[in-house]
Amino acid sequence: MTTSHQKKKIAILGGGMASLTAAYEITNEPDWQSRYEITLYQMGWRLGGKGASGRNLANSARIEEHGLHIFMGMYENTFGLMRRCYEELGRPSDAPLATWQDAFKPHGFTASPENINGQWIPWAHDFPANDLVPGDGHEFPTVMGYIGILIEFMIDQFNHSSWSSEFFAPDEPGVEVSKLLEELPSWLVSVLAEAKIPVNAPQFPEQIAFLEIANQLVQALSPDPRDHTDAQHQAILWLLKKFRDWLLESVEAMMKTHHKFRRLGILVDLAHTVIRGIFVDKLVFKGFDVIDEYDFQEWLGKHGALEISIHSVPVRGIYDLVFGYENGDINQPNLAAGASLRSMLRLMFSYRGAFFWKMQAGMGDTIFAPFYEVLKQRGVIFKFFHSVLNLELAADQKSIAAIKIGRQVTLKNKTYDPLVHVKGLPCWPSTPLYEQLAEGEMLQEKGINLESAWMPWENREEIMLKAGDDFDTVVLGISLGALKFICPELIAAQERWQLMLEKVKTIQTQALQVWLKPDIAQLGWNMPSPIVDAYVHPLNTWADMSHLNQVEDWTPEHFPGNIAYFCGPLEDAPEIPATQAYDFPEQQGNRVKATAKQWFENNIPTLWPKIMDAKNNLNWQLLIDPQHRQGEKRFDAQFWKSNIEPSDRYVLSVKGSTKYRLRSDQSGFENLFLAGDWTLNNFNLGCIEATVISGMHVSQAISGYPTKIVGESDI
Repeated sequence: MTTSHQKKKIAILGGGMASLTAAYEITNEPDWQSRYEITLYQMGWRLGGKGASGRNLANSARIEEHGLHIFMGMYENTFGLMRRCYEELGRPSDAPLATWQDAFKPHGFTASPENINGQWIPWAHDFPANDLVPGDGHEFPTVMGYIGILIEFMIDQFNHSSWSSEFFAPDEPGVEVSKLLEELPSWLVSVLAEAKIPVNAPQFPEQIAFLEIANQLVQALSPDPRDHTDAQHQAILWLLKKFRDWLLESVEAMMKTHHKFRRLGILVDLAHTVIRGIFVDKLVFKGFDVIDEYDFQEWLGKHGALEISIHSVPVRGIYDLVFGYENGDINQPNLAAGASLRSMLRLMFSYRGAFFWKMQAGMGDTIFAPFYEVLKQRGVIFKFFHSVLNLELAADQKSIAAIKIGRQVTLKNKTYDPLVHVKGLPCWPSTPLYEQLAEGEMLQEKGINLESAWMPWENREEIMLKAGDDFDTVVLGISLGALKFICPELIAAQERWQLMLEKVKTIQTQALQVWLKPDIAQLGWNMPSPIVDAYVHPLNTWADMSHLNQVEDWTPEHFPGNIAYFCGPLEDAPEIPATQAYDFPEQQGNRVKATAKQWFENNIPTLWPKIMDAKNNLNWQLLIDPQHRQGEKRFDAQFWKSNIEPSDRYVLSVKGSTKYRLRSDQSGFENLFLAGDWTLNNFNLGCIEATVISGMHVSQAISGYPTKIVGESDI
């Protein structure tokens, strides 16, 4: 396609993290303004997509999120991006969230309640901090590298806990490796001899020696599995199975009654099963994606994991973390094995600095306001209140010829200034700044939600962007759930689009935020500030976010001691109605409210026993309500959200779906690039890291930047 202008015009549709990443990376090119004009079109008044948050200016400027958002220590590309953004932002040292270290704080303590014989016992662990800095660009281990890490994990679980003393007295003599070799099969002895495993190794108790020898063998092998023999891999599996079987036999009787022994057995069993599956399915040569045809629990069962391990807290927690339930139905767990295993190994064993990192304000305040300010300063044009209605194909169906956009409102000035300041921090409000809109009073009076597909509001006008005049390149950064509404021509034109929409599933989610007067210790939580998942469905995940009370604007009378965020899947309604069913959002909001209230009343006392009053009823008066309602009506002052909008639907990684994802640069249309966690990106889970990688792929295809993306290969 030839154009009369010199600069390439790029139209970015949607303002989620993938779109912003693409814009940021393209504009990293030193002379980008001589080559590109970039315009981003966003429905409604704020950026962020599924990660958008707002400040409720009518209610103490409290933060209201789509859900619970916490960074993981393995988000290497995302942290690198955030570090560069904050450096360029250049806030004064005394400003709120002046640096990325101010914006993100490390967190390591997790506690998942486990129901044992009718009693909830927390499976707690404090992941230690390390000296690594997230975002430095260090690569992750290969699949083969994780074999050695998993074996060392098994050794650590056994040797560096009090449990090992239950098996061996401190002065019990070990068995020299040279003597142990006499009991091994001759073929395995030959493998060890060829690998030059020393016979003068330190002494170990006999059964742990199998594990130690396996570790030595792995360390002796080449990092490249193509240099290995099948016998070497079989030797590792033989040694690990010997240890695993002995351990499980030793603790079997105690696993039903003693949670410490059960957890040791589960962790060793899972580690052994993962290593076995990696070797048997040849992941060391093929990467993780080859097992995405299996559900993760199904894959663990295929390779011999115990039922108690398959349904254990660590495994259940992975499903909860990524809403891994088809149709939002908790009875339909479905999570692609490769995507989940990759993320689990990276999170457990390759986190940088801390296991988790908590944002120190809302996601909109911490991430999307800084990106907006930097990109605006660079020269990116933002068109708020512009809703994408349709992408039209050229006559030959090879490219995008036009984009139909609805202008939702009339601005009083030429541009919309979207941010407000709360305690000196630029933030997105939870509603539009009506004073900047000609229709502001009408919108406010009617309670119109300009981010909803089910709103009784007509666009002020329809705009037709034309290829060659208004754009040369299109970046489609709108999430998967909305594509069937805005891309019908593209879907009809290509079978792979049809398959992608059919096979890559999305679900609704729900969220609850609660503000209480006492802190969590006063409510009866007797451990450190936690992040919890694998709890009772549907609001199965909880994070203590009480630190946010410092950045919200509460009066002393209502200042919260505890801020709690909960989230979980939301099962689809029997029928998702047409957009003319304007009462659907309210119906679903009421549905979530009722579910959340009942769940809170039934299940919170287990976590916070002191929330109960003298009559053993839930003390609703502990909830903060500026309207001073009484009893359970104080729940009405909390915040809940049903994420039902097409672009808000969470993208799942169900088994068998990975091969139907499209890469960012393989849309099948000459001038169209795809941006979002729904693309094929070697992470392939619904999270911010996947969106960042996808946005980087877009930029690479358009401009060549960035030159490196961390985690692009597993082998």
